Amino acid sequence: MADGTFRKLAGLAVSLLLVAAIGLMVLNRRVDHALQADVSDARPVDFLALPERSPLPFWGGEDIESVVALPGGVYVAGGFGVARLESMPDGRAVGFDRIDISAALPTRRASRLSAWRSDLVAGLDSGGLFVYRVGSWSEVRSGFGELHVRDLVETPAGELWIGAREGLFRLGLAERSMARLHTASVRSVALGDGGRVVSGGETGLFVTEGRVTSRLKVEGAETAWVEEVAVFGRRIFAVTPTGLVTEEKDGVLRAVAGGENVASVAVANDRLFATAEPSDSSLRWFDPAGRVKAEQLPSVVRRVFPAADRLLADTADGLAERFHETWRLIAPRRQRGSFGGAHIGALAVFHRRVVIGFFDGGLAELVPSSMAPVDAETQASELSLRPITDRTSPIWAVNALLDAGGALHVASLRGAFRFDGSRVVPLEGTGAAFSLAQTRGGVAIGFGEGVLLPEQKLLSAFHGLPGNQATALSQAEGGLLVGTPSGLGYVEGRRVLWRVASGEGKLPHPWVTALVSLKGSALVGTYGGGITRRVGSMSDKAEWKPFPETEGLKVNTGCLIEAKGRIYMGTDGTGLFRLSVDGTRFERLMLALPSLRITALLEKDGYLYVGTDEGLTRWPVEQDDRR
Repeated sequence: MADGTFRKLAGLAVSLLLVAAIGLMVLNRRVDHALQADVSDARPVDFLALPERSPLPFWGGEDIESVVALPGGVYVAGGFGVARLESMPDGRAVGFDRIDISAALPTRRASRLSAWRSDLVAGLDSGGLFVYRVGSWSEVRSGFGELHVRDLVETPAGELWIGAREGLFRLGLAERSMARLHTASVRSVALGDGGRVVSGGETGLFVTEGRVTSRLKVEGAETAWVEEVAVFGRRIFAVTPTGLVTEEKDGVLRAVAGGENVASVAVANDRLFATAEPSDSSLRWFDPAGRVKAEQLPSVVRRVFPAADRLLADTADGLAERFHETWRLIAPRRQRGSFGGAHIGALAVFHRRVVIGFFDGGLAELVPSSMAPVDAETQASELSLRPITDRTSPIWAVNALLDAGGALHVASLRGAFRFDGSRVVPLEGTGAAFSLAQTRGGVAIGFGEGVLLPEQKLLSAFHGLPGNQATALSQAEGGLLVGTPSGLGYVEGRRVLWRVASGEGKLPHPWVTALVSLKGSALVGTYGGGITRRVGSMSDKAEWKPFPETEGLKVNTGCLIEAKGRIYMGTDGTGLFRLSVDGTRFERLMLALPSLRITALLEKDGYLYVGTDEGLTRWPVEQDDRR
């Protein structure tokens, strides 16, 4: 009986395994079928001319993400925008004093460039496809909506293949429609033999032939993340987290000998060139027989790019060119000093200069080429960033800055500090600091465990605040407004007088990130609910008036300020807004910002300094620029 029961249970287990296996096979077939299905429902395309805008200055990262050579010169793209390099009579680029052509674009950060016959095509990382023709930009709009473009490739027949977060797309040269070939997210595209188009992204590697797309197998990974693809010697190569893989005779991609830690690849001069990860100054190349060799560049190399018959590389010193088996610098970087990344966390004025706190670094200041102060008379072209801390400094990952008592106060993920221009002194309090405010008694500091008052008293949810983490602070009347991820509180006389928490219907979202105190009112910015106005004195009774046009907007920490009598709001992904003159609604300013993720705002000498996750720009506050 026991044996019979065991056989029945064993049979049941086998049946269940078979059902599961069949289900998995059906699921995989459904996925493959979805990829192979004819999804190229061509949708109409329009080319809309972009209005001209005044160019804005840019300070930030100079990493190059894409290069293309056209008869009109060499174009480069990255977080700084799109630019054309100056050319010598022999056609070779010189200097890094590039000609910025990004003014009309909605944001600066361009992820990829491509030639499209004699025109230039640019894909923006934050969304959009644009064509530069006869000195002006046009937006390519299709029925597929805004595309987050990652790669662009032109075929010999003039077709433009577009790799985007939304899938793989094709746009013919004389066509007025765009087709989508598959919906898997794409990071890189390469052209193969016989009309094959290879695309790779977060969910694997695919080949499109005609209107049919199929998945390629990478050994040891069901859905390998593919960062880049290339076709070399009629074989597909792909950059994955485990290194470089290549297609073998059975159609499976396997690891390439010598392809460990590869970060980027480029095919040029009958060789496949590859950079290392983590980056160093060596560059590997593979010949058609699979032999690998290495060569050294003068400085650390990030990426390599084919540009017509040339091979270029983005290095720590600037753009370099491979010339007669050696490397030479053709376009040096403007900012040779390392000041961390370009993600700005906070801005302040200290010693009459604009100080920048980086979310992925320390502190830098905006300084003129001469020793004159930075003021309204200083031209943006005369200013540059200079680091004032380095990686050995305890200040790192800056959230807020405040000039008070002759010293710069810093709130960072490593804690709170006081900086007098040369020495860094830790302040009272433990853990990460997120916000700062000047009060009548001194400087209040928002920590993850509560707000530390100047009297060294720490107030938290235990004392009546709606939460512990103090993400926003603002002096209001005789007390202090405290914003937390769980609501808003008001502190006066070392105690919490009132609070507004989630569920009361007063805040459009409980996560308070920014505050501005005005006479008889206060503006409250939230991450996900936009802006509301609190009208009345700082008692427990007040009227709440939301701004419906800001519903759903994510206001970043500290990105709500008053400048020249107007209120400005910076959002996470939707750009810069300004309160109308009559104070009834927020209007979007259509500026060519480094990024639509506004992370810091500051007014100085008639300019609004706008910090983003891609760098810094400034704009005259008296100028009107709405669309």
